[in-house]
Amino acid sequence: MTAPHGAPPTEVEPGRRALDRGEPTEIEPGRSRPRGAGRALPRLLAERFRIELDITGPGGQGDVFHVVRRSDGAPRVLKVHRPGWLPDERVVAFLRGECPAHVVGCAETGVEDDRFYEVMPHLTGGTLLDLRLRHPAGVAPDVVAEVVRQLADGLAAVQQAGIVHRDLKPANILVAGLEPLTVAIADFGMALHVPAGEAHTDEGRIGTVPYTPPEFHVGLVRPAFDWWSLGVCAAELATGQPLFPGITVPQVIRDRLASGRPIDTGAVADEGLRLLCDGLLTMDPDHRWGAEEVAAWLRGERPAVSTPPPRPADDPRAGEPYVFAGRQFWDREDLAAALVNDWGLALSVLCGKNPEPARRLSAWLAAFPDDGARVPPPRRRAPADVRLLHLVRAVAPAFPPWYRRWNIAPGPLAQLAQEGYEGIVPSTDVVAELWDCELLPLLASGGARGEASSGLGLQEVRRNWRTAWDRLAERAAAVANADARRAAEVFLREERERALSLALLAATATAEHTRTIRRELDEQARAFRLDWFSELVRNNDCRWIAMALVAHAEAESARLADERRAQEAHEAWLRRTESLRDWSRRQNRPQALSYAAAGVAAVTAFLLALLGLSDVAEVASDAQIVDSWVGLAAAALLVLVSESLLAWESGGRFHPAYSLLGAGRVALGRLARRLLARRTAVPAALAAVAGLAALTVVAPLAAPFLAAFLILPWTVQRSMAWRAQDRREREILARAGGGGPSSHP
Repeated sequence: MTAPHGAPPTEVEPGRRALDRGEPTEIEPGRSRPRGAGRALPRLLAERFRIELDITGPGGQGDVFHVVRRSDGAPRVLKVHRPGWLPDERVVAFLRGECPAHVVGCAETGVEDDRFYEVMPHLTGGTLLDLRLRHPAGVAPDVVAEVVRQLADGLAAVQQAGIVHRDLKPANILVAGLEPLTVAIADFGMALHVPAGEAHTDEGRIGTVPYTPPEFHVGLVRPAFDWWSLGVCAAELATGQPLFPGITVPQVIRDRLASGRPIDTGAVADEGLRLLCDGLLTMDPDHRWGAEEVAAWLRGERPAVSTPPPRPADDPRAGEPYVFAGRQFWDREDLAAALVNDWGLALSVLCGKNPEPARRLSAWLAAFPDDGARVPPPRRRAPADVRLLHLVRAVAPAFPPWYRRWNIAPGPLAQLAQEGYEGIVPSTDVVAELWDCELLPLLASGGARGEASSGLGLQEVRRNWRTAWDRLAERAAAVANADARRAAEVFLREERERALSLALLAATATAEHTRTIRRELDEQARAFRLDWFSELVRNNDCRWIAMALVAHAEAESARLADERRAQEAHEAWLRRTESLRDWSRRQNRPQALSYAAAGVAAVTAFLLALLGLSDVAEVASDAQIVDSWVGLAAAALLVLVSESLLAWESGGRFHPAYSLLGAGRVALGRLARRLLARRTAVPAALAAVAGLAALTVVAPLAAPFLAAFLILPWTVQRSMAWRAQDRREREILARAGGGGPSSHP
């Protein structure tokens, strides 16, 4: 157990391990534990039991606790299943009855707060998994035989009642005592009533993959199911190691079981135990050992084991093994499965700096007969993952199309594309590599095995993907809204991996997936209330470019909503302050006139400086100088009159929005920011001042003339802007029923 952030692990009392510690049980789709599910007991159970220890494991079937019954202090194990889940009633009836030896029954069952619960005895010896972990070299053969005897008795009684456990594994086998060793089968949460001689088809894929038989991977459940699981438990107990050492990806184990190749029990040293394992791990359930054969084996007999047909003469096997990760491989598909399972290790070994492992692999492959399959070399400077994929395809060209632990097939590709579109790493990288390195044709030769889909149809996906990519670019260029069109072009250019994933989704989405996307887009269109986005959503040919623009549309909708809220707040302010603003406008006219005079004084002072420079320079004639002073006086008077009229009209709102000082500062600030952005602010300012000074020296009358010519029209423009704003505000008040003065006082 590893504690978070490097903290020491929590120590628990011996024997108080979680019942389902070990390989997680695979649950039916839709039956997984809800995220954030609590660990508290339902109220009525909490009144009867006190939690001593939470031993909930990774299986996800429910919450498991060591509890003490409040009435008498008796220790018990309480399992509270997921909300809404109910077990097979016939299984519950069996467990509530008089349970046979070596089976953990239920003292009580019921439902509280929509959660089925069961109360079981508290066995303190741990699990068979604990026993196996304490003996990494294997348990003594006589101990294994005793465990098999007890479990076989328990299984025989269970199956006589027509029940298949379906999740028999060391973590679900409790140790009731060590001297003498006594074990019992527990955790019937996945059990199913399947009468002898019948079979049940179950598409739920329930079970723990390393302990499920080959036939279950096509959905078949028969009583022979549990005898296979017993064989796996016996083999692991005898060797001290998992049946599939080093393989952690369930799909790889499924592929191995679905291949039909017999399980290699050579690691079981004891000859008698090896025979038992061979009988229980027979691939064909019709010839697999059951209660009768195991009982005969326990009596010392040697029942016959069904052997697979001999390997055809043309079945290719290497003359020498290839060693990878400390294991010997004689079969190409076994090696391919190992490379896919340990992708990271294979990447460092075969695509690292040392070229020797890759050379040895090429020499090993050369020992096989030429089957006509040709795997092209990877592109120059291809990523390491791509180079490894080429090696895997060279090892087993018909191996299922796996790449970086993704099953690259038309069906699963839609999910990969969805994750890539959502920006989930590394799905985005995988999609980009499939496109850039042309990997779909390479993977198209992969066959189906177990739940792994084949590469059939990948060539068509490739063509459709390219078509969808071209259409995305066309639709992006045809978006009517200019801002949205630029956003679409930026998405295709700067978020290329997501855009490629979107095109792949368009090429692989099923009809149901497409309907789901359309419903989501319709909901977003109603939420965003943007005409251009709604138009894209309504057009079936444009729904994919609409998906590319969801983020932009959301931001645009939020911006418009902010503007609407600001406008509404402004209108509310106008209504609240109507009389105050009108009073302020009248009362603050003297202050507004002072701002007008200050602005005119600032302009006059600047012009005085220029005319003084012209007078000192003595370039212009005396008559020109006199005319310029007269012109300055006239220009100052005209500007003062116009500014004063505007100040009188607008009153308290004259400054800073409409005054010469305030509006001039804003205008000069905008100009300065533009010039600063181009890094020309200082040269432009110096050039403007120098040019005006030179013009004034030569023609002094030009300065006051230019001032009047520029400021008077600008004053008219500011006056019109003030009137327009005042008119808008009065219209807002009129719509709101607030009325407002009909004329300016």
